[in-house]
Parts: sequence; C-alpha cells; structure tokens
Amino acid sequence: MKRVGFVELSVFERITPLVSGYLQSYAMTRPAVAGAYEFSVYSTSIKTPWEAVVHEVLRLEADVYAFSCYVWNMGLVNEVRRAVRAARPGVHIILGGPQVMRQAARYLEPGDERTVVCNGEGEQAFADYLTALAQGQPSLADIAGLSFRRNAELVTTADRPRLADLNLIPSPYLSGIIEPEYSVAIMETNRGCPYHCGFCFWGAATNDRVYRFDEDRIRAELTWLSDNDVMFLYIADANWGMLSRDIDFTKHLAAEARRTGLPSVVYFSAAKNKPHAVTAITEVLQDAGLIATQPVSLQTLEPASLRTIARSNIKLAAFTELQDDLAARGISSFIELIWPLPGETLTSFKAGINDLCIRHAQTIIAYSHLLLHNTPIYQRRAELGLATRRAAADVAEAEIVVATADVSVDEFVEGMWFFYALHALHNTRSLAGTLRYLAERDGDAYARTFSDFADFWRKECADDDPIVDFTRRSIDEARYYDIGNYGELIHHVLHEHRALFDRTLQQFSCRQEWWTDETARTLFELDLLNRPYIYSNTPRDFFGYPFTTVDALTTARGYVVRLRQPPGPELLRHLRIADDADLGSEILVDHRRRQFAHMADQPMEHNANYCHGMIEKVENILPTWRRPAA
Repeated sequence: MKRVGFVELSVFERITPLVSGYLQSYAMTRPAVAGAYEFSVYSTSIKTPWEAVVHEVLRLEADVYAFSCYVWNMGLVNEVRRAVRAARPGVHIILGGPQVMRQAARYLEPGDERTVVCNGEGEQAFADYLTALAQGQPSLADIAGLSFRRNAELVTTADRPRLADLNLIPSPYLSGIIEPEYSVAIMETNRGCPYHCGFCFWGAATNDRVYRFDEDRIRAELTWLSDNDVMFLYIADANWGMLSRDIDFTKHLAAEARRTGLPSVVYFSAAKNKPHAVTAITEVLQDAGLIATQPVSLQTLEPASLRTIARSNIKLAAFTELQDDLAARGISSFIELIWPLPGETLTSFKAGINDLCIRHAQTIIAYSHLLLHNTPIYQRRAELGLATRRAAADVAEAEIVVATADVSVDEFVEGMWFFYALHALHNTRSLAGTLRYLAERDGDAYARTFSDFADFWRKECADDDPIVDFTRRSIDEARYYDIGNYGELIHHVLHEHRALFDRTLQQFSCRQEWWTDETARTLFELDLLNRPYIYSNTPRDFFGYPFTTVDALTTARGYVVRLRQPPGPELLRHLRIADDADLGSEILVDHRRRQFAHMADQPMEHNANYCHGMIEKVENILPTWRRPAA
C-alpha cells in the first residue's frame, strides 16, 4: 500500500481538517485508490515552529504529500515542502488551494517534476492524480486541472469543470474519516458565490453558480458536530443567509446546542444583501445561548470604489433601519470595511466612517487590503496603481496594499492611525454619548474627533506611552495583518492600561472647544462610567479624575452614581437604562455582563483573540443603569 499524507497548516489549533477529509472521502470512492492507498493527516497551527512541523510531516512517511495552500500559510508551506523534498527526493507532492492555483510558475521549480499544482476544486483532480500514480507510469497530461514541469517546461492541462453534484463527496464527518477529537470545526452547506467583488477570489473562482449539499446531510453533520464536543463552528459558505434553508439549518443547530450545550460559538460570513434574513439567523443563535453578533460586510461606502470593484451594498437607509432594529432587539453587529480599496480616497474613507457612526454603527472594523491571487483586482494591479508590502508574518505570503492611484503611502498610514483612533474611541464607547451630542451640532464631529485624537496620539503623547507605542509598531511593521492585533489594542485600552487611556482621553478632551459646554462635559463623565469592561476581573479604578457633574462610588459590580443635576434626554439616550431606574436618585452602573475573567497565565494571542471577539459584540458587555438592590 502506498501512503498519502495530508498537511493542513491552519490559523487555529485543533481545527477539523475538512479539506483533507473531502479529498480522502471522494478519492476512496474510486476502487483503484481505495485498494492502493492508506491515508494519514497532520494538522497543526501556523504558530507551530517550522522545525517541529517538518519533523512531524516526515514522520508520516508518505509516498504522496498533499498541502493545502492559503495566503496565511504559504510561507510555512514553502519551507516545509522544500525540507521534505531535500529529505525524500522521490516523493510526490501536490499543492492545492487558492494561493497556488493558476500560479504554478511561481511555485514549481524547473527541475522538480514530482511536484504538481491543482488548479480549481481538488476532489476530482486529486482522485485522478492518485489513480494515475497507482499505475506506476502516470500520464499527468491526461488529467484536467493540473500544472507540472516536464523537461523544465511548465505544462498546464485543460480546465476542469466544477463538481455540480456535491453529494458525490461523502461526508468526512459522517463517514468517520474525521475523528471526533477537534474543538473547532469548519463546515460547508454550499459552494459558490453569485457576486464578483474585485478583491475576492470566491466569485471569480466559482463563476456565479452556487451548488448545494443535501439538506438531510447538513442536518446530520450539525448533529454530529454537536454530539462530538465541537465548541467553535465556522460556517464556510460565502453568503450565509442567502438561501431560505439557511434559517432552517440555523434553527436545527440551535436545537442541537440546547440539547448538548455545544457548540458555544458560531461564526459565519453574512449574505451581503439579505440583512433581514441574517438578523433572523443571529436572533436564533442568540436566543439559543450561542454567543453571536451580526456581521455587515460593506467594505466601502465610496460609489467610485464600489464601481471599480464591481460591488453593490445595501442602501444606507436600509442600513440605518437595520442598525436601529438590531439595537432594539439587543443584538450586536459589526461593520466590515477594507482599507484602501481602489477608488477610495483618504477623505472618502473618513467620510464613510463618519456616516456609519451617525447611522449608529455599533462596531467598525477596517481590515487591511490583501491582494489575493486570481482576483480581478490582482489582474488589474498595474492599471489601478497598487503598491504592496509583505506581511510581517514569515509563515504567510500576504501582499498588503499600502497605496493605490488614489491613496499615497503617507495617506495610507494616516488612514491606519485614523482607524486605530476609531477603534479605541468608538468601538469601546469611550466617547459615545459625547460624540452623538456633538454630531447633532456638527455633522463631521466623528471623523474630526478621530483625526484629532490620532494626531494627539502621534504628536502629544510620550514616546514611552505603551498604547501609542503599540499602535505605532503595529502600523510601521504591518502587524495589523494579524486580526489579533486589533484585539490586543482593546486589551490595552480596556484592561492593561485602562487608567492610562482614561487619563489620555481626559487630556485630549479638555483641549477641545466643547469642553466648556456643560452638557458635553456631563456626557464625557457619563461615558467614563459607561465605558465597558472587557474582562470581568479588571479593577474598577479611576485615575483620579475629578468628577464635576456626577458623584461616583466604586462597587464590586461597577459604580453607584448620583447626578448632581436632573438629567435631560440628551444625557440618557446612549445609556442602557433598566425599567426600574430612577436617575434622580442613586443608581447602579452594573458592569457584570457577559465577560470572562482575564487569565494572566494565557498568552497574549489567546487574550487578544478573546478581546477582538468581544468587541465585535460590544452590546453584550455594555453596562446596565438600574436601581441598586435593597
């Protein structure tokens, strides 16, 4: 028997090797493969030292190695496969995934005729490849969807149509190929995307058509995952909520979670133009006790950019209605943007965020623009004036866009400082009431304040300020590529350096023109009290700020507060007021919400990922203002 070794290098630990499961389960439907091969898999995090990865991969003693290749792991894949080739020159290696397909010239060395690249979906091509190898003298030129070297020349065979009947792939969960030993799971209910957004590989690769797995199979897989100790579930569909059956699947998942207690968290990519369906899904998950927040993928609000990337968004009026509806239901949401997209300018980026804040956007996340292989923008990079830099992570092979025809490198940097200021102020609700009050009098108040705070950070704060130093290094060294970086900023602002940030916030605010406005200053003091705690055990201490409009006493659950003057409606609109509250008397600002305790023995990566997840559902941790218990 020949041995096949799958290698999956993932972002997270203990995640199901779904790609390997699909490849094996489909290949084993071929008698020539099932009778000739045995399969094993090595799955680990990209954080694992490469020497350890090489050691474990070689221990598989495979005749054929199959690597799953993505933008986040390709640097590590290259190191490992070269080490494998050096240690065992005769093995066959197949590379598949969005980072390598149709990019064989980049990855196949002229003298290596035993490494191939799979172009497109892998199940059929991989099964044909193993069948050919089992014959002893394979004729790879007859296999559609491959690239390889022959006599140093690059050979690419005919394109292979996508697999229209996904049920020809046996379920790796239900067939027992994937063992019940993972805490994080990925699953698909369909493949394909009907959109053609220029920055995204999904629609470009699948040519509009969405193919579906059988409904009974999906329900059975969801039950299997719930029965087998999966804590975190990632639904890998491009547009969860696009199909009416997605709501039914969500209800089934919620019922299973109530039965077993698992999974506890569900993540998904929301259908971009089905906000009400996605809201229904999020509400089902929240009612079931699954920690959930509704993603709203806008990417940009600039019309010129939307035209360039061939994308349409929901109407802003519908977005405002959606945000108000979510707030009324107590459901968190977060907005996803990309900076900088072609056609966007620094001015339009700031203006778009200002508009989102006015429209009550809860959390706003601006991701860096990764230039992905095989996307329409990648093909037009010269035309669009794109300049890139490599991500700081050696394990990745990410190209980050740092300039376009409309954004210079300096403007890109300014935009990143602007976002970090927004992240520290808006996403943490540090000036929520104050800015809402100011925005009613000045329509540009949000953007102006974020810009001014970024300038204050850069020019007025001490060089050894740990939050400013973290932000500067994040931008200078492209650490923002790692999504945990944004969570680490929240860890510093709301926990580790909370008192320092309070002091910085007060020093910045007292220099603003609005500081002499008593209503604005009262709102500032209420914002200090209302700023959420990301962990349940963060000390509830102030930096010595001399309150002038309220009296506040620290308690185990938060603060007991008395306003010195009766509050007007402007003071109350941004607070979560309980039904029994009487703000004319003492009131408890109750910060015991849905936080977990900070675990000092855990690495920063763990805490940063937790903080990022929690700030995406900030409504779940905002305090309640209520009457103290008798």
